[in-house]
Amino acid sequence: MIRCLLGLAFVVGSFHPVEPVGDPQEAVRAYRAGRYQEAFSLFRASLPGSPRGEWFYNLGNCAYRLGRHAEAALYYRRALLRLPGDRQVAFNLSLAEKQLGIPPSDGSFGTAVIDRIDSLTTGELLMIVVILESLGLLGLLLVPRQRVAGRRCMMVLVAIALLGSLRLVQVQWFPGSPEAVVMTDTLALRRQPHDSTAVILELKAGERLSVEEWSERWARVEHAGGIGWVRRAGIGLVD
Repeated sequence: MIRCLLGLAFVVGSFHPVEPVGDPQEAVRAYRAGRYQEAFSLFRASLPGSPRGEWFYNLGNCAYRLGRHAEAALYYRRALLRLPGDRQVAFNLSLAEKQLGIPPSDGSFGTAVIDRIDSLTTGELLMIVVILESLGLLGLLLVPRQRVAGRRCMMVLVAIALLGSLRLVQVQWFPGSPEAVVMTDTLALRRQPHDSTAVILELKAGERLSVEEWSERWARVEHAGGIGWVRRAGIGLVD
């Protein structure tokens, strides 16, 4: 328990440096004084036109301290979109999702590899793909067929490089649907964009969705439990 609280104090309580737009230092002072709502409002008021990940990280910290964990998760995910691989942001996101009862990833090898790939920038991923593929293919040429274990290791390197290559192609040419986070305690996933239609399931705060299309009032989303429509006001886009 003590270790957890210390982690919260040093990680959630820390700040990334921010650009001097407005007076963000006043927001930092308010946060450190425990005036979290004031700090949140000041950070929001001083957001630049194209905010960097550091701004969303600080907003997430404020929301977390205010007990608005779904909102914190949304800001942390917006921060990770701009700061892939940032351990502070990822750790704080895990804290917020734990408060919401969102289970962690299944911990399988494939999931771990994909999560690690997603944490890299495009340049980092390209460099790693080239290195792994070169090492794997060279190893398959040089390692004798009798050394089965060694050849299997080389094949694993080639497979990881292939996953990275596919991810690069997807990011560059097929980015897919934007993500969203459920912001309300519960949110009905319906078959059609009308309140009178059947409910497929009730979504919980903090759950992630893929957004296929949206209007001012409704959004068509994909969830592990099905595809349907939700109230647009009940989700926050990870943009």
